[in-house]
Amino acid sequence: MIEEEFRADLIASVASRAEVQACGSREAFTLEMLERLAGSGEVPDAEQCAETLTGHRGRKLEIDAWSLDDADGSLHLFVAIWDGGAKYPSSITLTDAREQGFNRILGVFEQSRDGWLTDNIEESRPLWALARRIQMMPLPAALRAHVLTDRPISERIREIPGERTRENVPVTFQIWDITRLKRIHDALSVRDDLVVDFSHLEEGGLPVLPASVGSGDYDGYLAVVPGEVLAEIYTQHGSRLLEGNVRTFLGRSGKVNKGIAATVSKEPSKFFAYNNGIATTASEVTTVKRGDGSLILTSATDLQIVNGAQTTASLASAARDKTLVAGTVFVPMKLSVVTPAVASDLIPLISRFANSQNGVRPSDFFANHAFHRRIEEASRRILAPAVAGSQVQTHWYYERARGQHLNDQAGLTSAKRNQFLLINPRRQVITKTDLAKVECCFNLEPDVACKGAEKAFVTFAERISKEWSDESRRATYGDEWFKSAVARVILFRTAEASVSKAAWYEGGYRAQIVAYTCAKLAKLALDQNGSGGLEYIKVWAQQSAGDVLERQIAKTSEIMASIVQSPPQAGQNISEWAKQQACRKTALEARVGTVKGFDEWVISSEDKRSSRREQRATGMIDRGLDAVKEVLARDSSYWESLRGFCRIKRILLPDDEKALVPACQIPNMIPTDRQAARLLQLVDRARDAGWKFSR
Repeated sequence: MIEEEFRADLIASVASRAEVQACGSREAFTLEMLERLAGSGEVPDAEQCAETLTGHRGRKLEIDAWSLDDADGSLHLFVAIWDGGAKYPSSITLTDAREQGFNRILGVFEQSRDGWLTDNIEESRPLWALARRIQMMPLPAALRAHVLTDRPISERIREIPGERTRENVPVTFQIWDITRLKRIHDALSVRDDLVVDFSHLEEGGLPVLPASVGSGDYDGYLAVVPGEVLAEIYTQHGSRLLEGNVRTFLGRSGKVNKGIAATVSKEPSKFFAYNNGIATTASEVTTVKRGDGSLILTSATDLQIVNGAQTTASLASAARDKTLVAGTVFVPMKLSVVTPAVASDLIPLISRFANSQNGVRPSDFFANHAFHRRIEEASRRILAPAVAGSQVQTHWYYERARGQHLNDQAGLTSAKRNQFLLINPRRQVITKTDLAKVECCFNLEPDVACKGAEKAFVTFAERISKEWSDESRRATYGDEWFKSAVARVILFRTAEASVSKAAWYEGGYRAQIVAYTCAKLAKLALDQNGSGGLEYIKVWAQQSAGDVLERQIAKTSEIMASIVQSPPQAGQNISEWAKQQACRKTALEARVGTVKGFDEWVISSEDKRSSRREQRATGMIDRGLDAVKEVLARDSSYWESLRGFCRIKRILLPDDEKALVPACQIPNMIPTDRQAARLLQLVDRARDAGWKFSR
């Protein structure tokens, strides 16, 4: 897809978001950019805080969003320079970025630190809560200033040198334009502009020992990295280095991290002996061979730490505390250089096996779970009922992988792209994180939803992973569940628009108010006599909340706003209060009257049980047929290859052997549905062990 098409799609997505959420185009642009950047791992989940004001001594202050990165202790501040989606915008120069962006958000930080903002703006404003937090918190490990813009970056901007604040906090600067966003999209699993330079080291680079195994898509190296070098890299790039990691820094209160800190300060010479080291990946490296035959690593592109996040972050923390003395701590490093073509398959396996000795939960690998494939398949097959006289039925498009909706348009003619968008409209795209957040809300966990997309996704993953292990429960995740999930998304988006347009809404904390409104709506339905909860299929049938539920949402949201914005302790941060179980308890127990007709949107508990029984029966039949169809789509040579590999690896169970007997004789024999399901599970286990079918 060319850049003009990518830009047009982004601007159209912004317009769609503005319409659905009833917000301004700049706010919609900020949300769209942040969601895409967070989805690619470039920035942590951010919280909105749109403010423009004149600060101390007439300084222009401006901010659109912020986030704290728990992994590296850095503070991210975002400001949008929005040209309104103009067709031919002018390039943004470094002067523009500084005057209209960086200087303004740095002013927010500095005037928060010195207390001017908390003394001069109203406590009800979201910026006051952020300023108070910045004022009271310890200094961040780094301040990361971001400009989000729909204007292209001037070709003269190659690199923006870092600075330091008045309190000596290192500051990094990033400009995210549409060209750069497209580069991230095109690269998929490869990070953007993350090149780690080792050439400044004393020996001209990092001495490495080649450890390749002869594969064309993989090279391996072993190295010993000075602790201060690893700490410097982490301070500069932060948690961007941890994309492939299934664990993040757990904080210095954890036993492992206390041990690392103690070793660094008291027994640095023993660090190499005590520590397991780090495992890393890169898409490309540059090396230099010296006269004596030794090899020097001078740079690594797209470096990721897939195991050793705690070690790395602890060393960076020790460097900040000045307990890490240069030349005293050394860390063993394994570096796997993986080509982009196989990165998406190989890096997750490297990550999984590198972390296999740790307590990693199955939900940590949920991104590739079979649940997503099932929901994706349903979303491409099931057409939503036509509404408002429309003669066109549409799909609610589930993005199993970031950017699928855009990728499916690549290479289409203008006419075919318009036809695709007619059936798969942008406003009906549901991402994995969208689904997780909405499901947490309607599962009466608004506090989890308020903790951000990542934490909501983990909670949702744990629930689905647990239920998926039970065959009868797994069968309920079929067509009816998908329709109900879409209905919950419709109600969630209705709440977003309702809050935005409410007369009482003064801006700020919309995400928290919406999360609690949806949870309370679900609780109100459950509290009705003999209730089985909201009848989501009715919402699906009419593809809207309808007048009754819209009035209930409006009534509920005003009460939820009062609770969310009134923490029990004066001066308590509202965002943090919304993340607490105490807030959830207060909200779910609050008295909210129901509007006339609300009971008609509640399903009886008996009808719900009957529906679930039917879903299980239908789901198990459908899944069995689908499994047999999938097994028969592969010939006997495929299953013979699988059997040979699994025998060598000794991962075959007796029932696996029985299922392979008919599979290896396709088409003369056909496995049963149970055998087919077992065979597909065996395929997943074999792939985790490194199997790839080749004729």
